[in-house]
Amino acid sequence: MPESSSRKRILSLCETALGGVGRYQDSLRALAPHGYDLNIVMPEEDARILADRTGVIGFRRGGRTLGALGRFLRAFRTARREIRPDIYVFNSTFSLLALLALRAMGDRSPALYCAHAWAISNYDPASPKGRIVRAIEGRLSGLADLVVNVSQGDLALARRHGYRGRHVVVENAVTDRAPDTAPAPFARGSEDEIHLLFVGRFDHQKGLDILLPAFASARRAGPHLHLHLVGGPVRGGVTPDLPEGVTMHGWQPPEALNGYYAAADALIVPSRWEGLPLIVPEALRNGTPVLVSDRSDMGALVASGRTGFVFALEPDALVGMLASLDRHALQAMRGPARQSYENRFTLERFAREMAVHLAELEARR
Repeated sequence: MPESSSRKRILSLCETALGGVGRYQDSLRALAPHGYDLNIVMPEEDARILADRTGVIGFRRGGRTLGALGRFLRAFRTARREIRPDIYVFNSTFSLLALLALRAMGDRSPALYCAHAWAISNYDPASPKGRIVRAIEGRLSGLADLVVNVSQGDLALARRHGYRGRHVVVENAVTDRAPDTAPAPFARGSEDEIHLLFVGRFDHQKGLDILLPAFASARRAGPHLHLHLVGGPVRGGVTPDLPEGVTMHGWQPPEALNGYYAAADALIVPSRWEGLPLIVPEALRNGTPVLVSDRSDMGALVASGRTGFVFALEPDALVGMLASLDRHALQAMRGPARQSYENRFTLERFAREMAVHLAELEARR
């Protein structure tokens, strides 16, 4: 490990840190053996998502208001003055305001930007809002010395829209499971029953509104199908009516999630868009096959027929895929699924790749 005198200080900026953005901060801590110490500016109310809260500089957010953005920028300026970072990491669209402020102050310190799924994914690119979003994130991301995409799908989207900056891909990663993980107590009435798992928010992006009616149709032909929902509505969302065969488990603490993955025959991800959803490597580390929609190039995350399946995100295709599932075939995928995690999604791999890019930035400086 490098001597403390040669260690570099990273300041990571998060205007919001819910979900994958917050989990990404824990991944950045894996850079410690490579000589990097992490400090994080993030909302006080989001700090609970972190496994390690060392070096957190909190600010009161409350909601996405002008006041909250002002408090975020003040926290950024304070952290910059007190920590004197060697490298900056800017996370998600609104952190680009801090990147713009950094460059406006004449500070040319090495800076990375990570979108964690480009905002344009939420809009019709040709619509008035879509054009504004493309202009903002496509131009401001070029102020960073390096744009880190979390997936090949994100990189392809950035290139398709002509986003500025030097772009690379460093895929998301997750810590390994605890060795003593016990499966969740799913009641299995027969060997042919198939227990599917959905993990996430109940909102438009995640596609639960497509999955539930498709599951109901498939189950009428195959009563051996069961669906387990871990998650819930956020930001004003509502819990949908659940068809027969669906069990609601609510939000679960991170330490309990591995048990749900381990008990499931497959994870299903019917998202309309994603960067690289962490639930995919989380399932794979438990040897659980993954069924993903064909959106956002998520099909590249699984080997279809070996570690999962890819389906077109439209009702008939989803019904057909669900009806064709065979538990014994899914069980045969568990070993390859675990191997996929070990080959591709470990924190050690993430840290090695990030450390190489950081060293290149320092050399350029």
